[in-house]
Amino acid sequence: MLGETCLAVRVDASTPGARLRLVDAVEGTAQDLRDWRQRKFFAGSQVVLVLGTAERQIITIDRPDVQDDELQQAVRWPLAEAMELEAEELLTTAQPLPPINAALKPQLLAIAARVAVARAHIATLKSAGIALRSIDIVDSALRGMALLQGSDNNGSVVLAFVGGDICIGLLWHGEFCALRTLALPVRVPRDSGEFEEQLALHIQRTTDHFERQATQLAVRHVLASMPSLGDATRESVRSALPLAPRMFELDAHFDMSGVTRERCEGHNELSALACVAAARLIDAGHWDASANAPPAQDAAASIAAHAVASASARSASDNGMRTEPHLVDVE
Repeated sequence: MLGETCLAVRVDASTPGARLRLVDAVEGTAQDLRDWRQRKFFAGSQVVLVLGTAERQIITIDRPDVQDDELQQAVRWPLAEAMELEAEELLTTAQPLPPINAALKPQLLAIAARVAVARAHIATLKSAGIALRSIDIVDSALRGMALLQGSDNNGSVVLAFVGGDICIGLLWHGEFCALRTLALPVRVPRDSGEFEEQLALHIQRTTDHFERQATQLAVRHVLASMPSLGDATRESVRSALPLAPRMFELDAHFDMSGVTRERCEGHNELSALACVAAARLIDAGHWDASANAPPAQDAAASIAAHAVASASARSASDNGMRTEPHLVDVE
């Protein structure tokens, strides 16, 4: 993710029979990008720009009556209207949603970012000598969490703190059925009882909303990533919810050094970026989440900078670096 602060993580899946390895996680400014490149942080990687919640727009709409290959263009106009922009100012993509309510028309996630914002980030990377492969959104971290955690045939509400927001979605077998963004409650003081109550209420209301939507899907699990909260606060929020969340911990799914663990501890964005990288590796077939081990082909994924992530595979012919929702490839 790129901004005043730049973040980068690198995830490796090259060791047969092992868990994913969070090789490194760094934080700096745009001026540090060149230094990271010179240290071979991105070597062998396909860099992915990951847009934060303030840099992307997501709406749920009825699926337009067009062919699949026309959806990306068809959603430009409703997105442009929602963002009060011209359609040509946007990068867009569309992700059809599984049918979870027979009373509703087929729906999809329509996703957009400003072309100008993407170009500015691309220029920043290019000036540091870093070639960009594609663009994604931080919400894809929820898919990574769900895929790493594993699932049964029930729906899961998955949420992650990212900056001052909560990305929260309904997922089934690692795919989005619904997706929302909530503002974190104001916390003064940080761990006050009022904050805990408001946070639990935010989560419960959204979970209830998803359950009402999903008439054809049972919602049985809640998975939450809240690195910036203290243990006591997380437990207080967890105990206040009827469907107590399982807490997602990087340590449970990634091998990492003590230095990397210390850097990621309490860091919402680094945790989210690691999960975006994991989703990309799993989607591309470089790591089998169900077997908790990578296939024979080596692969790695790096995530860099505060609005930027990267994913990599060592096979030059592979073009399957896809995380849904996937915004655009940059050739």
